[in-house]
Amino acid sequence: MLNQFKKIFVFASLSSGFQFNSYSAIVPPGTKLSSVQVLNKDNSSEPSSLDPSHCRDNLGANIIFDLFEGLVIDDANGVIVPAGAIDWKVSADGLKYTFYLRKNAKWSDGSPVTANDFVYSFRRFVDPKTAAEMAYLASVIKNAQNINEGKQKPETLGVKAIDQYTLEITLETPVKYFLSLLTGSNFVPLKKEIIEKYKNNWTNPNKMVSNGAYKLTAWNVGEKTTLEKNSHYWDSKNTIIKQVNNFVVQDKTASLRMYEAGQLDWTYGVPPGMFQNLKIKYPKEMRSYPSLSVGYLTFNTTKPPFDNKKLREALSIIINREHFTKFISGKNERPIFDFPPYGIANYNQFVPAWANFSEQQVKEKAKKLYQEAGYSKDKPAVIKFTYSTNETDKKYATALASIWNKELGVKTEMFSEEWKIHLANLSNKNFEITLQLWSADYNDAQNFLGLLESNNVQNVGGFKNAKFDAIMHQAEKESDQNKRKKLLEEASKVAMDEFPVSPIYSSTNSRLIKNYVQGANFHNPQDNYRSKEFYIVEHDKKS
Repeated sequence: MLNQFKKIFVFASLSSGFQFNSYSAIVPPGTKLSSVQVLNKDNSSEPSSLDPSHCRDNLGANIIFDLFEGLVIDDANGVIVPAGAIDWKVSADGLKYTFYLRKNAKWSDGSPVTANDFVYSFRRFVDPKTAAEMAYLASVIKNAQNINEGKQKPETLGVKAIDQYTLEITLETPVKYFLSLLTGSNFVPLKKEIIEKYKNNWTNPNKMVSNGAYKLTAWNVGEKTTLEKNSHYWDSKNTIIKQVNNFVVQDKTASLRMYEAGQLDWTYGVPPGMFQNLKIKYPKEMRSYPSLSVGYLTFNTTKPPFDNKKLREALSIIINREHFTKFISGKNERPIFDFPPYGIANYNQFVPAWANFSEQQVKEKAKKLYQEAGYSKDKPAVIKFTYSTNETDKKYATALASIWNKELGVKTEMFSEEWKIHLANLSNKNFEITLQLWSADYNDAQNFLGLLESNNVQNVGGFKNAKFDAIMHQAEKESDQNKRKKLLEEASKVAMDEFPVSPIYSSTNSRLIKNYVQGANFHNPQDNYRSKEFYIVEHDKKS
C-alpha cells in the first residue's frame, strides 16, 4: 500500500474451537486515567479515500482501521487475532476458510453485523463497476480476477454466507498469507443500504455507518477528521480513547512544532535530518522500529527518456545507498537493492554484483551506461522529477537530483504535487520519475513484486517483461513454500536487472509519541495501530 513516508503469523487457530481474545486497551490496576481521553494525531496529508473499497494509501487506512473492523486484525506485535470473527477453520487442502462471526458485533446505528455484510463488501471490491484501485489484492479468492476483468458476475465470487453468522471463503490456490491479507483496510464489511442510499456521499460525516470502535463525526478537508467512540461497538467497554483527531500536517517541521506545543500527541514522522537529535532530546518519546516498507524510485518505462534501460540503470547505480541512509534520510534505514524489504517472510533479498563494486568502479560503470544511453555532460539528459508535497520527499528528491548532476551531468526539473493529485498522475502515468514508499498490505514478497506485473493496475511505471510475468504466475500457483520462495527470488532478479524501479532503503517507522499515550507497544512491522489499543494517563498539561 502506498505510504508517505505480518511478520508474525498465528496458525494455531486453524483448528476448530481454538479462540483468541481480541486485542484492545488493557489498563493496569491503579492506573490514573486522564479525564480527557482525546488523541491528537498527525496523519500527514489528506487521505485518498475513506471508502474501504477505494483505500490505496496508509493515510486512509490509518483512519479506516478505527472506523471499521474486518474478520481478523494484526495486533501491536503483528500477531493475527480475532476481530469480526471469533474463530475460523481451514479445509485440509487449504482452499476453504470458514469464519464464525461475532454475534454481538453491531454497526454504529445499532443493527447487527452479518455474514452478508462481508459478502456485499467483497463483491463490491472486485466488481469492475467499483473500479477499486487495489482490487487485485483479492485475486487469490476464487473467481475474483475473472470478475474484475468482466468475465464473470460478482455473484460468482468465492465468498458466501452459510448463515447469518458463518462466512465461507474459497480460494483459487492455497496461500499462507491469506489471514494477513484479511487484516487490510480493503477487507472490512460494508453496509449495503447506506451505500445504496447515499452513493458517493456515503463516507460523509453522520452518513457513514461503520462497525469499528469509532464513528466519523467531522471531516474538514485540509485540516482534520474527527472520530468519536462508537457506543455500539462490541468491545466499547474496553475502548478508552473517546475522540481521535487526525490532523493534516504535510510539513514535518510544522508537525514537530505542534507536538512540542502540545497540539499533537503523535507525529506521522520526523523532519528529515533531525532523527538523531530528536532521539537524544526525546529518548522516551521517539519510537523507531523496522517496518515492512521500501523507499524507491519508479521510472515511467512507457515513454522517453526512461524507456531507455541504460539511463534507468545509470541513475540507479550511481546512488550510494549507504550515504543516502546515513546522511540524507538518517533514520536507521537499511540500504537495499531489491524490491521486497528486509523482514519480509520466506524470502532472501537480491544483491546485484555492482553493489560490491568500489565507489570508483560504480562511477565508471554509471558514466559508461549514461554515454551508451546517448547522453553526456555536453548533451545532458533533462528529466522531470515528480514528488508528493512534503518536506521529506522534497529533501530526498533534491539530494538525488544533486547526485545525478554532479556525477553524470543530468539536469532535473522538480515538480511538487498534492497527495491526491500525485496519486492520480501516477495512475495515469503522467510522470517521468517519482519517489514512492510502499508498505506491505500482507507479509509476502508477492505484495511488492506483484506491483511490477504487467496486468497490475498499481504498476504505475508500465513495466512489461514476459519472463517476469511467467515466473510470477508460476509462483502464484505453487503451493510448496520452498519452491515458491525460489520462484519469487528468480522473478525479482529478472525485474531488478531491468531497473523498472530503483530500491534505495528498507524503511523504518520513526515518530514522536507523548509518554502519556499508553497501551500498545510499537512492534507492528506493518505500522498498523488502532486507537482502541491506547489510553491517556493523567499528566501535566505541559508535558
